[in-house]
Amino acid sequence: MAIALPWAPIAQAQEGTTAEPDRIIRSNRRVIIRQSPNIFRQPSIIILPYPRPEPESEQVRIEFDARGDEWGAVYLNNRLVYRPHNFDRQETLYLPPGGYRLEITGVVRSDVWASGYLDLGRDSSRLVVIRFSKTDGIAVSGSPYVWIPD
Repeated sequence: MAIALPWAPIAQAQEGTTAEPDRIIRSNRRVIIRQSPNIFRQPSIIILPYPRPEPESEQVRIEFDARGDEWGAVYLNNRLVYRPHNFDRQETLYLPPGGYRLEITGVVRSDVWASGYLDLGRDSSRLVVIRFSKTDGIAVSGSPYVWIPD
């Protein structure tokens, strides 16, 4: 005679069934096979110390090149992203495709050199180069429709 626990299938509660020794309970000629539910173990999760960068194919590379020797500021969506000074005249950013408000000013924000909109990712172009200075204005290379001046 075999007795099965409620969570174990009846077919497994038989004498002579092979099971691991720690799962067999014997008392007075009765054999009870206790079977625990299957627990699926997830693989270990590795936490990186920094956020995973998005693949470059989904982002557009923007290179700012400050011409001349004037100090200035570059604002994208009214946020300061780059200030060219004496020795840091080039900067590279990676942005997701979309529309951005671009404003290039002098040291004082009210001294606007150029302003307009960047339309990134409209075509397969993934590189935009923006050259600017106070005297020459702004020149954008990449897609012909990437720069929409005010």
